[in-house]
Amino acid sequence: MKEITITIPTPDGFELAGTLYEYPGAPKAVVQFNIGTGMRKEFYANFSRYLAESGFIVCLWEYRGMGDSRPDDKEEFAAITMQDWAVDMRSVLDFLERRYPDWPKLMIGHSIGGQLLGLMPNHGILKGMVMITASTGTWWQHTFPYRLKSYFFFNILPALTLPFYGYLPVRKMRIMEDLPGALILEWGAWCNSENYLFDFLGKSIPYHAYDKLVLPIKAYWTTDDPIANAVTVPALLRHFRKADIMTEAIRPADFGVKQIGHFGLFSRKLKTHFWTKVVADLEAMISPTLTYNNPALKKTNP
Repeated sequence: MKEITITIPTPDGFELAGTLYEYPGAPKAVVQFNIGTGMRKEFYANFSRYLAESGFIVCLWEYRGMGDSRPDDKEEFAAITMQDWAVDMRSVLDFLERRYPDWPKLMIGHSIGGQLLGLMPNHGILKGMVMITASTGTWWQHTFPYRLKSYFFFNILPALTLPFYGYLPVRKMRIMEDLPGALILEWGAWCNSENYLFDFLGKSIPYHAYDKLVLPIKAYWTTDDPIANAVTVPALLRHFRKADIMTEAIRPADFGVKQIGHFGLFSRKLKTHFWTKVVADLEAMISPTLTYNNPALKKTNP
């Protein structure tokens, strides 16, 4: 397996940092890995290597503003938005289509990396999507007492910090990577709305294709995740009206662990329990016979 450090250009001139994990033989498919909000790509490196060792080319990358994709200019950093991240997702897929035109394209999205799928105009390239703890983010739909933390994060912390920094300085708090000011304001508006980003479609979000995507989606959530839970996961998935969707709840006790939460499925402890499942999902998605709940899907997405 080769690990190749890359930069991926966006239409507006940004350079995104990424790593390609290339299977040495003929790959089964190419997988675009979209990380979660405020994360660095290194958190997902072991999982990505495992996928590559299982026969895939994997592109692990960072949104503008995160990790090695953070610009030096503070004003440029502060102006980044969630919708810019959707542009980044589109740009990575276009890059992979140019670099590997002969292989099918699949996507894995953790949290926000699954939420923004419907903002990609080039979604037709994809043959399948695996969502890992992806859901809507409306703060009062998080489980108690985590919803109190969510309220503080979106409604109090920005007011205390943005006037002084221009961004949310949460890296020092060991919560996540610093978040641009424009992004936290946009994301906060979504999280303070009943239907999350879907209340903004056709308004501050001019383009979307949530009701147009025709592809298989496998969506995982964990029963001890306060964010992606039994309310918020279906609240996201119901907007993919033409997709063929299968959800699966992961219970920590079934895997012999005490907790998993929002991030634990990427732990090496769950390699034999969960990572193998994702490989099987990806392999199934490039099969012409896969159907979950929509028998007509194989006619429209061969």
